Amino acid sequence: MPSEWEEENAYRGETPPCPRCGTPLTKRYVFSGMYCENCRYGLESDDDEEDESEQISVWDAAEIWASNGKDEDYT
Repeated sequence: MPSEWEEENAYRGETPPCPRCGTPLTKRYVFSGMYCENCRYGLESDDDEEDESEQISVWDAAEIWASNGKDEDYT
């Protein structure tokens, strides 16, 4: 059973069609983003792409750690 908060913030307007499959997009709350329940469009996180660019190899991490005097607080 939905809580009062969920009922109060539920989105009840129309949504555009999905650009991939044409199914109407879903928007659960007024403040949430739209997504497609059929092909999952809109559920990909932009944060995932950013995280990949910040990753370094284990070997590079070991080199950085060693160059800092193998300080246990720097791990």
